[in-house]
Amino acid sequence: MNDAQLKIIDNFTGSLGELDNLLIGIPQEGLEWSEKEGEWTVREVLHHLAEDCNVYAFIIERALATPDCKVFFGDFPGNQPWGERLAWHERPVDASIALMRAHRVFLAELVGHFPDRWGNKADFYDNAGKKVAESTVEEMIVMLTKHMQEHVSMIKNILKANQQA
Repeated sequence: MNDAQLKIIDNFTGSLGELDNLLIGIPQEGLEWSEKEGEWTVREVLHHLAEDCNVYAFIIERALATPDCKVFFGDFPGNQPWGERLAWHERPVDASIALMRAHRVFLAELVGHFPDRWGNKADFYDNAGKKVAESTVEEMIVMLTKHMQEHVSMIKNILKANQQA
C-alpha cells in the first residue's frame, strides 16, 4: 500500500474518531436537538450515517470482488422519507454507533488488503436500467470520509445552536 492510500484509510477511520469525541459531550436529551426546527436531530444524523456505512460496505465489497458490478438502488424514496419510515427520530442510537465503528474497521481492513483494486468500480443504475454514475473503491472510501466529516460539522452546529439557547 502506498502513502496516499494509507492517508486515505487514516482519514476514513479518523473521521469516526471526530464523531466519537463529539458524542462524549452530548447529553441524552441532546440526541433530540436540531439546529433549526424541522431539521434533522442528532439522533437522525447518527442513523443516517450508519445507514450509509451499511449500504456502501456491500457495494465496496462487490467492486473489489467483481469490478464493474451493477448497483441498483431500486425505489429509494430519498433520505427524509427513508428515515421517517425507519423511525430514525425515535430509535435508540447505540446499535447504529456500533455499526459505524464496525464498518470503519471492517472496510479499512478490507480495502487495505487489496490496494491494487482501489481502481475497481461499481456502476450505478436507476430503475429504468440507465447508468447514472460510477465510482471506484477509492472514490467511495473518500466519499464516506467526506460524508462523515460533513455530518460531524452538522452536529457541531447543532450543539452550538443548542448551547446558546
